[in-house]
Formats: sequence, structure tokens, C-alpha cells
Amino acid sequence: MTDDSNSASVREPPAAWQPFTFGGVAAFADARLTRLLAAELAAAILLAVAAVWFLHRAYCPVILQFIQTMPDSARVDGGILKGVPQTLMAESQFLAMVAKPQSGEDIGQDADLQIQLRQSDVCAGSVFWPDWGWDWQYGPGASLNLARSNLEPWWSAWQPVLLAGAGVAVVLGLLLVWAVLATIYMVPAKFMAWVADRFLPWGGAWRLSSAALLPGALVMAGAMVLYGWSVIDLVGLSFFAAVHLMIGWVYLVGGSCKTTCLFPDEPKGNPFTA
Repeated sequence: MTDDSNSASVREPPAAWQPFTFGGVAAFADARLTRLLAAELAAAILLAVAAVWFLHRAYCPVILQFIQTMPDSARVDGGILKGVPQTLMAESQFLAMVAKPQSGEDIGQDADLQIQLRQSDVCAGSVFWPDWGWDWQYGPGASLNLARSNLEPWWSAWQPVLLAGAGVAVVLGLLLVWAVLATIYMVPAKFMAWVADRFLPWGGAWRLSSAALLPGALVMAGAMVLYGWSVIDLVGLSFFAAVHLMIGWVYLVGGSCKTTCLFPDEPKGNPFTA
């Protein structure tokens, strides 16, 4: 009788298969590392697909249009942009690319991301900070052929390779970022489990913290699709970027409080019954 009651009180940990509930996130604390990696890889692939789709839809047409506006005399020679008689531009809501041979000219861009080929450097900025950005000098000995006849076949050949490389970079970058964040988050996860009288070893805290990041990542993938369809603008995308971090913390707290209880409730009965 005693053995049966003890065995009944010992429950197998739930199988970890989804990170969309607090209990589902907590289940990864007792799961194997391979199961966590499978869930992370699936989420990273979904994010990579969304990112590649966005690049192909929003950026690639503008890049091709910009290439087709370049004259055959366009080049960088001795670190100076030459052969461009006037300002050339290709622009959409998402990206603007400009060849600006004359300094000090105001082009009035409204695109979210702005890239300028200026007289001696390349400048990348955002609509949030139109007068600020990252500058890269061509270099005193730089020599580039920017003619349409040279760039257009190069872009046609390398566009699929660059998109595939971007997808692989997103997957590997997310796995690395999630590993680093889980290492940081496992300390507060361990503390919250201690406060809630829950059993959570360090390895389990790391796995739980990793799983807690996945729901927010999927929300970010959906936000990227909405941004690519122009349902939301760059401000809305920035809002979702902040929200997806908060979602990770919510699941971290909720999952930590759903792990194995240190003091389970004893079965109630008549203490005077034999």
C-alpha cells in the first residue's frame, strides 16, 4: 500500500515538444539537449525564411533597379566615384540607393534604410537619423567597376547565393545569440525557481531559458512578414522588436514557476485510519 502510494506520487516529467505555454517551456528543463536544439533549429529556420523572403521582396528589386540606372562609365578610381554625371536614385518604402557624385546635395530620402555612394565613401543610415550613419571610405587605391554591363550579370548570378548565405547566417547567428542570452538568463531563472520553491538545476535553468526565448522569436518573424507586406511600418517593427524581448521574460518567469515543486502536497486522508 505504501509502495503504491509512493510510486503514484512520483510523476514522470512532461515531454518537451512546444514552448508556447509556461508548462511547455518548463518541460525543457528536464528534456535532453537534442530536443531543445531541434526546437531552436525549427524556430531559427522559420525566422531565416521570413528574413530571406523580406530581403527578396523589399531589397532585391531596388538593388536591381539601381544597378540598371548606372551608366557604363560609372566606376571608383583611386578612391573617388567617377563617371556618374548626376545623382542617380532607386527608392522604395524600405530601401533607397543613391549615387551622389557631388557633396552637399540634399536628396530628400524617405526610405527606411538609405545607402549612398558618395564621392569618396559609402554611407548607410536610417530614416530615424537622416543626417547620421555608418561611413566606409573607398580607400586611396580602391578601384571598382560600377557599370551596368558589369554589375547586372554579377547580381543575377550571385543573388541566390547571397540570399542563401543570409539565411544560413540568420540561423547560425540566432543559435549563437540564444546560447549567450540563455547563459545570462539562467541566473534569474534559478533565482525565481528558488523563490517559488521549485527544483531547477543549472543545466535545466539554461535549457528553460533557451526555450523561453523561442515564442518571442516567432512573434518577431510574424512582425517581419507584416512589415514586408507594409501592414506595419518601421516604427511598428521597432515596437514588436521591444515586445518580443518582453515576451521572453514573461515566459522565463512563468516557466520557472512551473518546474518541479520542492514540497509537493501530501495526499490528504484520515490520520487515525490504519
